[in-house]
Amino acid sequence: MKNLKLGISALALTVASTVFAQTTTNPWLIGVGAHGVNHTAVTGSFGDTFGNTEQVFNLGNYSITPPLSKLTVARNINKFLAVDWQTTVGNVENKRFNMGKEFMLMTGLGLQFKINGLWNEDSWFDPYVRIGANYLRHDYQGLAFPRTDVNGQIYSAYDGDGNLFGKANHFTAAGGIGSNFWLTKAFGVGVQGDYVGTPTDKSNVANFWQGSASLLFRFGNTDRDKDGILDKDDACPDTPGLPEFQGCPDTDGDGIPDKDDECIDVPGPVENNGCPWPDTDGDGLIDKDDACPTVAGPMENNGCPWPDTDEDGILDKDDACPTVPGLAQYNGCPKPRTATSEEATNALNNIYFNFGKATLRPESSEKINAAAKILMTDGGTYVIEGQTDKKGSDAYNLKLSRQRAAAVVDALEARGVSSSTLKSRGVGEAKAMVSESASDEARLVDRKVVVIPMEGAEYDNMRKNDMEVVPAKKATRKK
Repeated sequence: MKNLKLGISALALTVASTVFAQTTTNPWLIGVGAHGVNHTAVTGSFGDTFGNTEQVFNLGNYSITPPLSKLTVARNINKFLAVDWQTTVGNVENKRFNMGKEFMLMTGLGLQFKINGLWNEDSWFDPYVRIGANYLRHDYQGLAFPRTDVNGQIYSAYDGDGNLFGKANHFTAAGGIGSNFWLTKAFGVGVQGDYVGTPTDKSNVANFWQGSASLLFRFGNTDRDKDGILDKDDACPDTPGLPEFQGCPDTDGDGIPDKDDECIDVPGPVENNGCPWPDTDGDGLIDKDDACPTVAGPMENNGCPWPDTDEDGILDKDDACPTVPGLAQYNGCPKPRTATSEEATNALNNIYFNFGKATLRPESSEKINAAAKILMTDGGTYVIEGQTDKKGSDAYNLKLSRQRAAAVVDALEARGVSSSTLKSRGVGEAKAMVSESASDEARLVDRKVVVIPMEGAEYDNMRKNDMEVVPAKKATRKK
């Protein structure tokens, strides 16, 4: 009865450990099966025993227990190591000393070295090497010495201390190999072979070979967040996630798991740690691509506003003269001097002088005002050229044209045109187109004042001629 209670207590403790295992997040295994014990194959030293393979593999030497006589609980530490607790129980013979069946209980811890961790820890073929330490209850107290075993070896005493009777309680050390064969991820069969020695007894009387076979059930891989990814493989075991991110979520769907995403609610690129690139100036161009991130500008100018260097209201990109203020009708350039001179010349068309003199008549005042306004707004430098018709001597016409040109210059300066911007010259009848014999009315077109820009090619030719300003005075001959 005492032995039965001890066996029941060991089995209860084993079952209790499996209940605890179901609350962990690591993979656990429970195995139930049968075992057989072979004392006969133990002969002399360990080397002799290990080499006695014929008797080790002789099934007739084994005292085999019924199913459910072995329970195993194992827990994986990593892919190479597992810790187990194995319990074997049953009525076992020691055929080596012709001892009848006695109750045996062996229970203890072992360390498994998982070989398939070298290639694939989830492989169906799961071999291992095991070492263990156990408590053994097997009563040899009724076994008297000296005694001869079935192999003819004489034992004068139970152990090296000369004890003539055996003992009931033992410390054992075990070493062996085994393999699990997984038919599914959670179910398989296992076989294991061990040599069990009693080093503290100074005797090999209680030593034995043990073989076992078990049905295995693997469980304990929990999925706390219910995302279909076991906790052991889940980088975020408490938050539902996606397989491609090892069980971690990607809330904003930007392809970056939340654990690595600095902006989990807003999509962003990997280069910016999952955050969108900012657009500080709100011009539609993100700051990293914006040459002027704090000032709004068009994309065509890399996010910068178009400059207006000359501040004439026309952007440099549209301004043909970006460094000189100008007018829109001239593509941002100043009004061409040719256009100004033409406008001023037209304004001076048909101005009137007193007959045969260089004095302007009052009715010419309005035209002089118009010409002055044009020349002041432009700011260029001009030659006021006087021309006459062909009637009269060349010398007289030249002198009169000079005087009239000078009179126009004086009138323009009096109206605010800068003296530094005007010169005068007279060419007489040199540019007259109508013959001297024509009517006075026909020759009227040759009697005029012309405004010429000093930068022009025409002025370059004029520089070869006399540019002296001739003061206005009375002509010596009527025209």
